[in-house]
This record gives sequence, C-alpha cells and structure tokens, in this order.
Amino acid sequence: MNDAIKISHFYYQNLFDNFSLLIPKDQFVTFSGPNNCGKTTLIRILSREVIVDGDIEIEGERINTYSISSYSMLVGCVIPLEKEFEENCLEDELYLYTNDSKRIDWILRGLSLKSIRHKDISRLSSFEFVLCQLAVELVKSLKILLIDDISSYFEKNELYKILSFLKKYQKKEENTILYTTQVLEESLYTDYLYIMDEKKISLEGFPLEVLENDAKINKIGLDLPFMIDLSVKLKDYKLLDSIELDKNRMVDALWK
Repeated sequence: MNDAIKISHFYYQNLFDNFSLLIPKDQFVTFSGPNNCGKTTLIRILSREVIVDGDIEIEGERINTYSISSYSMLVGCVIPLEKEFEENCLEDELYLYTNDSKRIDWILRGLSLKSIRHKDISRLSSFEFVLCQLAVELVKSLKILLIDDISSYFEKNELYKILSFLKKYQKKEENTILYTTQVLEESLYTDYLYIMDEKKISLEGFPLEVLENDAKINKIGLDLPFMIDLSVKLKDYKLLDSIELDKNRMVDALWK
C-alpha cells in the first residue's frame, strides 16, 4: 500500500459531494481552496475529531477501525490555538514524548524556539503558541501530520522559514504532511498541490504545473503568486519559455 490517505466518493454535509482524494506516502502536500470550501473540516475528519461514516483509509486501513491510542501514534494535527498543554513550558512538554535531546534541540532550532523553550505556556503570544503546537507534533515521529492554515499567524519571511524546515523534516522523517492554505505561493515549498472547488478536487499536480492554470484558478477565487501570474502572461505572449520565479532572471530572459 503506497497511499497515506485515500478518500473515495465521500459525502458530508454541504462541503463534500462524491469527493475523492489520494495522497501518496512520504509527500509534503498542499490542499487549497476558497473560504468555506471544507479545508478545516477535512482536517478535523482526518484527525478523527469529527467522526463520519465514509470510505476513508489511513495507511491502508479504514479510519474508524483504529483505536484512539493507535491512531494518536499514527496521525498528528495542528489547528492553530486548539491545544491544551500538559506541562508549563515547551521543553518539558517535548520531553513527555521523547528523551532524545538531540531531536528536541534540532526541532527547537529549526522552528527558532530555543529562546522561549522555558517560557510559561500561558504567557506565549499567538504565533509562539502555534509554533509550540508544531514542535510538539514534530517531536512525536508520526507517520502523518495535518496542519491547518497557519499563514495568518506569521510574517511572510517567518512563514517561509517554517515551511522550509517542515520540508527538511518531512524528507528526513519520510512521513506525510497535509498542509492547508489559501495562499498558493506556499505550495511552492511542497511536493504536490490539490485545489478544491465545488465540493471536489478541481486541480492537482506538481505546484508549478497546477499554477499555470491561471484562468481556472482565478475563476475559483484564489490569487496566483505575482511572479507566476506574470510569467504565465508573458508565456502567452511568447516572451518567456517557462515559469520564472526570480525577478532578476526574468529580466535577463526578457532582454535576451
């Protein structure tokens, strides 16, 4: 079995209609769509916070066949600000799940959390709290990690550093990360992109290839990253041969 998550012909409320989704193992994938398309509900279903009847498989087994304890050792979930910590500070919380100090130090450094590892949880800012949520799930060595739209809690540069570290982590751990966002530029840090519209997957594929579908993406109501939007338009006018993300290289290509 090579699938981490498999959903077949799934119906739920007014969000999913004959919905199918297949996510291979060992991938960092982005799941995107407009507001109220069901991204967060999907995360809650896959984390088993919301129990449903439907054809959903996790690591080759139907989702409802797992015991609570076995599922918690397989799948982790980060929904911003929705967590209760058992300990008073992050470092103590991390040691609940592992005694590997090198692993803890690597995650703390990767998420730039070393300076607040002893800070009282109750005194954390919102963005610090979300980072701590991430750290706790990363330290557990889970097979699947679900992360629901953390974009609004971070400045762009901070967020891209986090995504870069998540990518390194995912490759090192050989696990699967499902990351939801409305900001399509973030998908460029991941392996694969799914875009949902009208209760189904409307587009899927490698991010750069999916993002060339500018007309369809605009119709869905999502914004293309500026450089990709410009590249697609310039390609239409035969001024570029391929998508260019770097402004200087684009200028050089146009002046040839």
